[in-house]
Amino acid sequence: MKFSIPKSQMLVGLQRVQNVVERRTTMPILSNALLKTEGIFLSLSATDLEVGIQSLLPTEGIQESGAITVRARSLLDIVRELPETTIHFQTKENNRLEIRAGKSLFNIVGLPAEDFPEMPTFTSEESQAFVRMNGTAVVAMLDKTLYAASTDEARYHLNGVYFETRDENNHRVFRMVATDAHRLSLVDNAEALFDETAWVLFKDGVIVPRKGLNELRRLLSEGKEDFFVTIKGRMLFVKRENIFLSMRLIEGKYADYRRIIPESALQSVQLDREAFLASLKRISLMSSDKSRSVQLNLTPGMLQLTSQSPELGDAKEEISVDYEGEELKIGFNSRYLIDAVSSIEGEKVLLELKGKQNPGVIRSLHGANHTSVVMPMRI
Repeated sequence: MKFSIPKSQMLVGLQRVQNVVERRTTMPILSNALLKTEGIFLSLSATDLEVGIQSLLPTEGIQESGAITVRARSLLDIVRELPETTIHFQTKENNRLEIRAGKSLFNIVGLPAEDFPEMPTFTSEESQAFVRMNGTAVVAMLDKTLYAASTDEARYHLNGVYFETRDENNHRVFRMVATDAHRLSLVDNAEALFDETAWVLFKDGVIVPRKGLNELRRLLSEGKEDFFVTIKGRMLFVKRENIFLSMRLIEGKYADYRRIIPESALQSVQLDREAFLASLKRISLMSSDKSRSVQLNLTPGMLQLTSQSPELGDAKEEISVDYEGEELKIGFNSRYLIDAVSSIEGEKVLLELKGKQNPGVIRSLHGANHTSVVMPMRI
């Protein structure tokens, strides 16, 4: 294999695959990126066997076709430090890759391309199964849900975001739900999908892994244009321009999230989002590192926030509110509240409470399409 490519192009491709590469693995090949020539393009691929990515990069010329795998982190570090010029790559004997740029010369040890896990391919007929999704809408939905997905491997079926289409009262929406059993975030969007085929694709609901969605989020951050998806077996595939992303769906039944959301609230109060968020951040500074608890005391005309820690001390802050109901004291994990309020759009939020034993619900006053739920703590 022998080809030339601008540093800027190679750097973008390597940064795309870097987060997929498995750093701690008993299979050294999973720490490598696959470099392979395809027509006038260089194909850069990486996988951890659950999430895979392929990026096609335009070259300045391919003199010899071929393929090799090299350690992705080492290659990125080298390319990042090279001068802004064309880089020349050539495979050598014993699975070595020569890299030349200006007066710099590197030879790095690789592994045979044949050892790299097989990446999925599609026939022309299967490629027609891809459906278009609204990139801007999906980014906004991921920003509101991904933070709530579980990182606990023991709760494997919660280690992702649940995608489904809903048809309620003749109003169709695309829904994302994430929960780690301590908090939940649900968001609906009627503009994420464009045609009937797309609605059918998610009709039965699928659990998409957190790592794959983080990669999708990074991919869409390059530009929020539309992208294409399909499901083949237990795999979800994403296609956008010359980038191809695959992720293994999480098997099993998702939690009955509707049971977690209280149907009605006994107490509700409107709050300025920025002021409430700032107060939470200040009060949380004095909460215990272990519990991170903050207490809300709701009384007529006032919401009081307090926290205390034997090691640090205590803190108290008051916010004037339009409330005339009964007094209520309830405790929450401050970080969960901060995450929830941060993800809400708009100047005002609605805090709904139903006794100190029930979850608190946070919604935007600009629409009911986003609901955040936080489980209470003992106080």
